[in-house]
Amino acid sequence: MLEENEKKYVRIITSTDAEPREGETLGELMARCGAPLDQPCGGRGTCGKCRVKVTRVVPECTDGERLLLSDEEIRAGIRLACVTRAERGMTVERVDADPCGAKTPAGFAHPQARCAGRAEYAVAVDIGTTTLVAYLVNKSAAATTAVSSSANPQSAYGADVISRISFASESEEGLSILKAKVVGAINRLIFNLQRSASVSEEEISEVVISANATMEHLFAGVSPKSIGRAPFEPMFKTFPILTASHMNLALLPRTPVALMPNISGFVGGDVTAGIVYTGMAKRKELSLLVDIGTNNEMVLGCRDFLLCCSAAAGPALEGAMISQGMCAAGGAVDHVKSENGRLAVSTVDGTPAVGVCGSGLVDAVGVLLDEKVINASGKFAKSLPEGTDFSTRLEADKKRFLLSRGKRGGVYITQKDIRKVQLAKSAIATGVELMLEEAGKSVGDVARFYVAGSFGNYITVENAMRIGILPRIAREKITSVGNSSGLGAIEFIIRPELWKEALAVAKDARHIELATHRDFQRTFVKNLSFD
Repeated sequence: MLEENEKKYVRIITSTDAEPREGETLGELMARCGAPLDQPCGGRGTCGKCRVKVTRVVPECTDGERLLLSDEEIRAGIRLACVTRAERGMTVERVDADPCGAKTPAGFAHPQARCAGRAEYAVAVDIGTTTLVAYLVNKSAAATTAVSSSANPQSAYGADVISRISFASESEEGLSILKAKVVGAINRLIFNLQRSASVSEEEISEVVISANATMEHLFAGVSPKSIGRAPFEPMFKTFPILTASHMNLALLPRTPVALMPNISGFVGGDVTAGIVYTGMAKRKELSLLVDIGTNNEMVLGCRDFLLCCSAAAGPALEGAMISQGMCAAGGAVDHVKSENGRLAVSTVDGTPAVGVCGSGLVDAVGVLLDEKVINASGKFAKSLPEGTDFSTRLEADKKRFLLSRGKRGGVYITQKDIRKVQLAKSAIATGVELMLEEAGKSVGDVARFYVAGSFGNYITVENAMRIGILPRIAREKITSVGNSSGLGAIEFIIRPELWKEALAVAKDARHIELATHRDFQRTFVKNLSFD
C-alpha cells in the first residue's frame, strides 16, 4: 500500500524522488533527474538498452517490449524506460543490460559484437513463402560452410501470403500455429547445419533472417493483419534485435536474431537484402531487379531513386499449384525444347519424369507457342497437322499436352496450368511496365537487369522473354543473382557495415501500390497475351 505522500512522486532508486510531467517517459524523467540511461536507438524502443525494474505501480507491456523482454523479465516488472510513461507512485530501479547481450539495433551496432571467446560462426536464413534456406557462415573465413533447405511448412495453411495473413488474423491460435511451424522448421535446418559442419550451438554467435514482411511478422509472432488491409502497412518495418530464447530457436538463449528492414507491407526485407547485395542503389546507371517467387517483387532504380512494387503472381513459377508441378527435385522436368520437330525433355537428375518444376514449365509454354500448339491467348489448338510428334501429344478434348511418358504414367501440362503461367507473367510484366512509366524510362534505358530467386538460376532466358516473364532486353545485360535474399543475409554477416545502407534503402525506396494504380487493370489485361 502506498503512503499518501508517495503517491505524487516517482521514486528513482540511487537518485531522487521526482514528480512526473504529463506525457513524460521514465527515460525523460530519469535524464531530467540526473540519472540518464543509454538509449542508442534514440528512444524508439528498439534496442532494449534502457531497461528498468518498475514496482508498486507497474504498467502493461507494449508490443515492442514483448519482443525484447522475456516472459520472466516482464513478470518481474522489467520495462523499457524510453516507452514507459512515468506514473505517480512508481518505484524505478535501473537494470544495466548485459554488455554481451543481444539487444543492439541494426544500423547502430550490429550483433556482430560478441563476448570474447565466442566462435566465428553465424546462421543466415531466407524464409521464403514456399521454401526455407539456411546457411552456416564461418565469419573468420568469410565463407559459407554448409547449406540446408526445406519446404515452408506454413504452406499447409495457404500457398500465398494473403492466405496466411487471413489464417493468422482469425485467432491468436492461428498466429501461434504459423510461428511454431516456421520456427520448428528453422530449428531442424540449424540442426542439419551443425551436424554437417560439426559445429555446436555455443559456436553460433548470431542469426540473420531475410524474408518478406509477412514471413518476418509470422516468424516474430506478430500479427500481419495490418499488411492485409489498406493502407497495407506492416506493424514493424524495422524489427528490434531479438534473441534465440524469445524466438524459441535451439541456440544459446541470448544469441541475437536480426531481421532485415522492410520497405513496405509487400516489399520486405528480402528485397532490401537484394538491393544491397546487387549494389544497384550505389550506381549511376539504371538497374532493374526482379525477384521471382510466390510474391514477385521488382525494383527499378539507381543512386538517385528507387521504385519498387510487388505482384502476387502465386507460386506457379515455383512448380506449386500446377497439376503435376513440383520443386526442382529428382524426376522434375526442368528443360523442354524442340529438336527436329520432336519434343525433347530433361529432368533434374536424369531419371524418368514424375512432374514438372518452374523452369520446365516456362520452357514448355515457350516451345508450345513456337510450335503453335497454343496461341497468343494461351488456348490449345483444336488440332495440329497429323503425323507430327506434337499432334500425337496433344489431347485437345482433355485440354492437356503430354510432356513425358514417365514411370508413374504421363506428365502433362494442362490448360489451367498455362492460365496460371499467364497470370504470373502478366503480374510481373505489369509491375515492370508501370515502374518504367513512373520513372519516365524505357526498357532500353536499363543498363543492368538482375533476376533473383532460385528460379532465375535454371530458366532458359530466351523462353522467359518469349512468354513475357522477363522483358525483352539485351542478353548481356541480364545477370542471374540466385537467392539474393539468402546471399544478402550472408553478406550482412560478413560485412556488418551494410546494415546502415539497408536502413537507408528501406527508408528511401518508394513503393508503388499496383492494385490501386490508375493503369493497372488495363496494363494487366494487355499483358495476359503471349504476343
